[in-house]
This record gives sequence, structure tokens and C-alpha cells, in this order.
Amino acid sequence: MGKTRSVMLETDDGRWELPVNPKEISVTQDSKDKTIDLLNVGEFNVPGNRGLIKISLSTFLPDSSSPFYKGVDPEQIISSVKKAKNGKRPIRIIISGSDVNAQFTVSSATETYKEGQTDIYVSWSFVENRDLNTQPVASWVKRYTETGICERNTKASIPKTVIAKAGDSLWNLACRYYGDGSRWKEIAAANGMTEDDLTGGERLVIPD
Repeated sequence: MGKTRSVMLETDDGRWELPVNPKEISVTQDSKDKTIDLLNVGEFNVPGNRGLIKISLSTFLPDSSSPFYKGVDPEQIISSVKKAKNGKRPIRIIISGSDVNAQFTVSSATETYKEGQTDIYVSWSFVENRDLNTQPVASWVKRYTETGICERNTKASIPKTVIAKAGDSLWNLACRYYGDGSRWKEIAAANGMTEDDLTGGERLVIPD
């Protein structure tokens, strides 16, 4: 049976296709979600930016005496991977049949030499190497005062007092003037309140 996919490593020294496919390739990617706890509402999950792609694989690199040998000595591939790791240089990894085609840094590299065998077994882990010059195309979250997710309008100065409107809450006011809804208790304390229970029309002191 032929190979179902190919794994290509592209380094400064050249481009290598793994002669033997790993039995399993782990490709993981987390999201930097946040959980917030809103007063009198409960927990909400706020979707965050995507995390880095991480790849781990284990395989063996066949010696020239092996029927799997493809003309490249295992030491040559290992040396190239180690050179990238120690030199903090990225490796491009391309896995056919998947959407993996990106640059990675080597986070760990292990070689295992078994008695009586000339093949070398390797285990490698990689972490995506993202370009620091890449600008985000959009903010990871919108401003929703009704959910308690907020950011301060930096152009707005903090007034001495405000008149609460219908639908206002101390949390929303803290979002508006501090950029942090959890600071609602500072406004409450400045006005002799213990609960976020505005009804509208209250004159409130907003502390600096």
C-alpha cells in the first residue's frame, strides 16, 4: 500500500520528505477564550484569538540498508532539524491531505538508538512561528455593554457627576469611564451603595 500523505520539512539546508510516515501526527490549536462572571447573570465565554498550531510526531529514519531508504541518510535529516532548533531558525512543515503549510520552530527533538538496528527513531515537537509584523484584521471582540464586555473610550474624560439614565447600571458606567466593569464597586462606594440596582435619574459621583 502506498503512502496516504507526505510530510515535508523545509529547512535552510534543503527540503526533506520523511521516508516513513508517522503512524500518527498530532496537530492541535487552542483558542485564547476568556470566561467572565457577570453580576446577577453568571458566566459567559468570550471567544479569543486563535492560539498557535502545535505538531508532534514520531517515526523512524531508515538506514541505507533498509528497503524504506529514499537516498537521504537519517543523520543528515537529524542534523538539519537540530541545526534549526539550536539556531532558533524556523522549519516549514507541509503535510499533504491537510491544511498544514506553515513555519514552525522546533520545541523538542529526541533520537532513539536501538541495539541491533541501524534505523534511528525520532520524536519531534513543533510550535507555529507566526510573523510578528502581521497586523490583526479586526478586533477580537466588539463592545457590548449589555453583556458587560467593554472597553473605555479614551477620548472621554471622567466627569465629577453623572445622571443615570433608564437602563444604566453601575457596571456599564464602570465600563464607560474606566474600561473595566468590575470597578463598579468603586462607584457604588463613592455613592453609599452596596448593590448595582439603578432605576434611572440618580445623580452619581464618579471617582477618579
